[in-house]
Amino acid sequence: MRYAISGGLNTAIGFGIIFVLMALGVPAVLANILGYTVGFIQSFFFSKKFVFRSKGKIASEGLRYLYIFLISFLVNLAVLKIFLTYEVKPVLAQLAAAGVYSGFMYVLSARLVFRPKRQNDI
Repeated sequence: MRYAISGGLNTAIGFGIIFVLMALGVPAVLANILGYTVGFIQSFFFSKKFVFRSKGKIASEGLRYLYIFLISFLVNLAVLKIFLTYEVKPVLAQLAAAGVYSGFMYVLSARLVFRPKRQNDI
């Protein structure tokens, strides 16, 4: 539930930026890049403090979060480009790409960034 709330806020802000930029004539891919760039920092802190309630070190978690963000974002861009290539309406393409991105981010965040400490972790 916390991920849904955090994701909803992040999505509203990110899509707000993306769709305003597109309405102003910015190409869909550039608008996507700018929207996700703005949402990155907000998303990290929401995930760290609210979703996963992590007490880990901000630098190490931030670096791991950056890596999974880049992976997820590249997948997002690939999905967006594929949909746009097949002439899917840009708004629908953005929504589909965001869904794939969200799934990747949650799984990778839970398993690689904000994972609970295990006994053999240093």
